[in-house]
Formats: sequence, structure tokens, C-alpha cells
Amino acid sequence: MNRAPALFFLVTVLLSSPSFAQSTRVETIAEQQAEKAKRLAPEGPSDAELVVRRVLLSPLLSGGGGAYPWFGSVFGGSGMAVGAGYLKRFEKSGAINLLAGISVNNSQLLETRVVAPALFRDRLQIGALARWTSAKGVSYYGVGPATDAEADFEYDYQPTELSTDATFKPVRWLSFGGGYSFVNLTTGVGSFDLAARPAPGVGRELAYNVMRAEVAIDSRTSPGYTTRGGLYRVAWERHEERHDLPFSFDAQEYEVRQFVPLLREQFVLGVRGLMTLTSTDAGSQVPVPLAPYLGSGSTLRAFPTRRFTDRSRVLVSGEYRWRPSRYLDMALFVDSGQVAGDVQQFRFGDFETNWGIGARFHGPLFTALRVEYARGREGRNIVFAGSQIF
Repeated sequence: MNRAPALFFLVTVLLSSPSFAQSTRVETIAEQQAEKAKRLAPEGPSDAELVVRRVLLSPLLSGGGGAYPWFGSVFGGSGMAVGAGYLKRFEKSGAINLLAGISVNNSQLLETRVVAPALFRDRLQIGALARWTSAKGVSYYGVGPATDAEADFEYDYQPTELSTDATFKPVRWLSFGGGYSFVNLTTGVGSFDLAARPAPGVGRELAYNVMRAEVAIDSRTSPGYTTRGGLYRVAWERHEERHDLPFSFDAQEYEVRQFVPLLREQFVLGVRGLMTLTSTDAGSQVPVPLAPYLGSGSTLRAFPTRRFTDRSRVLVSGEYRWRPSRYLDMALFVDSGQVAGDVQQFRFGDFETNWGIGARFHGPLFTALRVEYARGREGRNIVFAGSQIF
């Protein structure tokens, strides 16, 4: 009996059976997975994250030193500025930083900052600053909360400052600071009509002895970027005009910042309160370039820089922040503020308010870039800044 046909028939039935087919598929999948495993590597950051990491971990931002590019603002309202600097770090937080920048409207900045190595077990830090600024086209809308947005004048502002300061920290979260500055400032009126819009101090050359003192309680992770803790600060400054011109005054500032983390710091609520009060000597005025103001990328973000100016100001800001990635925070924010002649003149109905959304690129202890869109009663504004708002 020829058994070949019968054997062929049996093999065909077995190969076509469901159990044999399932076994073959399992083996095939296992072989594919084994081959794929040979090509697998630990999952890493995306290409975009790698670019951000290279920027944020540059020698300057990560605590190194050397030459670096700079962008920011020469003076509030002068537009985006670019420049270059050189940073040399020493032991115990000592450093020297040289900076030169120029803005889109030709405003210029030269600055040298020296910080001596910390003394007394890192509790005392002493520093010195030399800064020259030439700000073009500084806006002035008048004094008070009810000024016209279309009736702005411009002046040029050129201050030179030489200062020294010291900060003593008996414990990590408590600091006492003080210092002295010599400030010489000139203002060019250009087409500014002083008869139509009085502007105290504009068109004059003023020289000041400035003395200051500050007490702060700071439990934040870092001033540059934090997700918890708070700052409680009280500061005082005395501006004494050296030539006995009627522009001597005192200034007091009170500030509160608080951060509340939610869900393992993935979400953060942040609030800020700021009040600045000035008082003048008999017969004196606060010069416009040194007066408290609102309107900028760090106060009322939807309004032009220095939109509201007076002898006193109050500002309240709130933010809801969330972190979609390691180097990026998003935020929804609201700002509300008001200027007045003195604290008794603040009125609830005179507060200006704006809202907006923003993105912040940051490292663990610093903010490298802040981009925000803000909208208010007079329109909208886009903010670019190289530091955190608060």
C-alpha cells in the first residue's frame, strides 16, 4: 500500500489546523519582538527638549562663566535690547559681571557689577555697581489715574549710578540689606511741551545721594524660579537732592509674594501684592523719572510702560501656573492696580485690570525667557522678558 498520499494529507490537515496556525503566529511575534529589542534604547528627551536643555544649561545659566549673549531691556519702554557680557565667578558666591547692550530705539546700557566673596560663614555679601544708561523716547502720560492714552509725550533720560550695598543673612530665610548710591540724571525734553503738560524734574539735571534699607523674609526655592514658599519685604529709600533743588523725597515699599503648590507642584497658585508710597520734603516734588508707575511687563502687563504715574501705587497680581514639560511653565494671570497722590486717595472703582496667558522657559532655579499675551481696557500687549514676573 502506497502511504505517501496518506502522509501528505495528514501533514496538510495539521498545518491548516487553528492550533498550529496560532502557534506559528506566536512564534513569529516573539521573533519580531526579540529583533526589535535589539534596536531599543532607553527613552530620552525629544529633539525640542534637547534644544531647550542646551540653552538652559549653558555655562552662564548653569553657574559657569565666560562671555555670553544678552537680551532684555535697557530701560522700561525702550523695546527689546541685545548685547554681550562677560561673567567671572569666584569662590563663596563672588563674581564680576560686565555688560553692554543696545535696544531697537538706540537706547544704550553699560554696567559693571562686582560681588565680593561672602564673609562670616556666607552670611554677609558686599557688592558694588557702576551703571550708565541712555534711554530714548521715554513716555509720559501725565500724573494720576485719569490720563489720556493718546496724549503722551516723550523725553530722553540719562542716569549715571555708582552704588554699594551689603546684605546680611543670619539665617537662610531672613535678610537685612542696605546701601548707598550716587545718582546723576539728566533729561532732554526734545519736543516735550512743558507748558501744556507739567512734568516735575524733566528738563533738569539732578544729582542724588540715595540711602536705602530693606528687611526680607524669603522662603522661596530661588528668586529666579520657584514653586513654593513666599517673600515678605519692606524697603525704605531716601533721595536727597545734592544741589538743594526742590526734588528730595522718601519712598517706602511693601511687597508680598506667595506660592502654593498643587498636585506635587505640577500646578501652582501665585499671588503678589505691591505698594509704593512717597513723601516729599516741604516744597519738594517727586521727579517724573523716579516716580512710582504702573504699566509694563512686570506690573500692568496690557498697558504701555509708565502708562500711569503718581506719588503712590498699589498692585495685585494672581497667576495659575501649570507645567506641561520639564523646562516650560504655562500661566493664566490677572493684574489689577492703581496710582494716586497718597494712600487716602486710592479708590476701588479706579483700579485698572488686565488678564492674559503666558509661557516661561526655565531651569530649576532661574527663568530664561518669559513670553506673555495680555489684554486690558486700552488694548493688548505682548511681553518678552528675561526674568520671572514674581
